[in-house]
Amino acid sequence: MEKITVKCKTAVYGNVRAELLWANEPMSFWGTVDPQTGVIRDNRHSLYKKNMSGKVLAFTTPKGSSGTGLIILEQIRTGCAPAAIINLRSDPVVLTGPVIAKRFYNVDIPVVNLSEEDYGKLEGAKEVEFFADRDEIDIYY
Repeated sequence: MEKITVKCKTAVYGNVRAELLWANEPMSFWGTVDPQTGVIRDNRHSLYKKNMSGKVLAFTTPKGSSGTGLIILEQIRTGCAPAAIINLRSDPVVLTGPVIAKRFYNVDIPVVNLSEEDYGKLEGAKEVEFFADRDEIDIYY
């Protein structure tokens, strides 16, 4: 596999390498994600019917409800949470779940932000690797 390394702004650290599920659009978890299965059930979203369980979930920006953090926590409880999250700009709506998961469940769901240029490099990638000790990710094609 070919690999490139890009700098990122890390909001939640962790060591993960997993398959990438990429969208070039915003996403809401509330009403969009089935918290029991991890399947994206919004037929208007480009990831419709895809399952985020154990995958790196990349979407441009969070949108919608403050319940997003609760959906992520429920996904952890049911074993279908994403392995990591990549955004252009994360906000408290999406960060709440991974921050609480780390504190209360000892589960790391890394969350990073990329520049628009580097976010575009994710298209077509197969896997992404995150590191608990540095602000960069490895993208594998």
